[in-house]
Amino acid sequence: MKKHLFLMLLFFVLVFSCDDNLCIFPKEPELPNKEFPIGSTESYYYVDLTAEINNEPRDNDYDYYFDVVGLPSGMDYFINYRTISLEGTPEESGIFEITIYLEVEGPFRNDFDDNPDVLCNYGTSKTYTLIIE
Repeated sequence: MKKHLFLMLLFFVLVFSCDDNLCIFPKEPELPNKEFPIGSTESYYYVDLTAEINNEPRDNDYDYYFDVVGLPSGMDYFINYRTISLEGTPEESGIFEITIYLEVEGPFRNDFDDNPDVLCNYGTSKTYTLIIE
């Protein structure tokens, strides 16, 4: 019984005494794990990824901002809300390390002032391998 009381007391001290948010179940932006298909310099290439916010059922209440580094010439990226598309006809072959950066802002909804949820992190990045033959 004493052990349970001690653990409860410790939990409340940690949660309510810190200025920083304690993220037991972290809410943060996330890019999916995905293996890109192999492409060719002779063919149009297309792949898309949809971002989300981990442990947040209201993903659509945020604005998503992407940046991409490492695309081969002939390719570009396009954003449609939470989805980023990498597409184009690559002009060079090789193995490319593509890094996608994601930042989110929000949440934006009518009752935000009544329920001021915050995220543990507002940004993330992930590096993917793109092979062009």
